[in-house]
Amino acid sequence: MTPVIRRIRPDEGPRLRAFRLRALANAPMAFGSTLAREEAFTDDVWRQRAERGASGADNVTFVAEQDGQWLGIATGLASDPDLPDDPRPALVGMFVLPEARGRGVGATLVNAVVDWARQRPATALCLWVTATNDPAIALYEKCRFRRTGESKPLVHTPAVALFQMVHDLV
Repeated sequence: MTPVIRRIRPDEGPRLRAFRLRALANAPMAFGSTLAREEAFTDDVWRQRAERGASGADNVTFVAEQDGQWLGIATGLASDPDLPDDPRPALVGMFVLPEARGRGVGATLVNAVVDWARQRPATALCLWVTATNDPAIALYEKCRFRRTGESKPLVHTPAVALFQMVHDLV
């Protein structure tokens, strides 16, 4: 059975919190935040994130769901918070449960964000990926992202490098 890709619902803040914390625990070097930081977020933060991802024009959160269980998540932002002058939207917060990997869930989520970016309309979609995250890099390359040559350190672990990738939309 193929998972359904849908936009998060505004009332799913608690589910978003649980899934995001699981992602941070499972892959701490894949995200610019930490488990400890996000565990401290109030319920209001999670509610607002779900509401913005559900209906906001400047961001979107997609979930991959099968039989009521979330298998993956991906968010699109109108602009990279670290590069406010860059008009290109950004793919962030991408995570697929380990047991759901290799089944096309990640590519389907990425493509949902790509389609959202095209509707904005945008000329390209950007993301940052940990230089050592070979499976994620392979996924993004399969989804037609390419390296830009830009890099930066991972905020919470500066010895780990991130590099930027871009997907041309035009």
